[in-house]
Amino acid sequence: MDSVTLGLPSTVLVGRVMPKKAFYEHLATTAAIKEEFVRLIERIEIVAALKETSARIPAGKKIAEVDVLGLYLRPVSDGTREVPYGAIDLIAKSVPNKQLFVCIADDAVKLLVKRDRLYETTWLSQGEAAVELRGANLDELWDSLSSQVVFGDSGPADFTGRVERKNRIEALRKELAANDKKRRNEKQVNRRNALFDRRRAIAAELSRLEGEL
Repeated sequence: MDSVTLGLPSTVLVGRVMPKKAFYEHLATTAAIKEEFVRLIERIEIVAALKETSARIPAGKKIAEVDVLGLYLRPVSDGTREVPYGAIDLIAKSVPNKQLFVCIADDAVKLLVKRDRLYETTWLSQGEAAVELRGANLDELWDSLSSQVVFGDSGPADFTGRVERKNRIEALRKELAANDKKRRNEKQVNRRNALFDRRRAIAAELSRLEGEL
């Protein structure tokens, strides 16, 4: 598997391999996460280091560097692509810099970021997997990279608010599905009417939030 660059400028590219054992032998972890490092990850590579000296983007108030980590995955016996979510979460918690994770499986790429939780793209071909460096400082750059993973656009503005709305939308969609299932099975008219009223309220909130994303 060749190294990926995500269309990044040569000034930020590093291409240095990190020893996997540094994570699962020297950090508090579980047997299941160690197994992910051993079974699923062939190698870990620092693809790029985005900082003021390399990216020509000033440090932010909170962030001085964002690293791009490539996780080259081993093929799974049944041909599926298995993502080492536990290992990624451990790395994100243990490394002080912010991380854009790149899972590489043959010619496919998946991007992930850890914010309030892990977010990921779908699997992309290496040819279409590219990121844009956008932001007045590295705080904004981190929000922009996160936005590219979560929303598919590079806008850094109000990322936290957008994520909160996205999470609320997901919760409402689950509630709507459960509400509709319960209403279909409900025999009492007054309860069916109450569930219908709740459905209208959920639908109205969903419509408002989807318009604000």
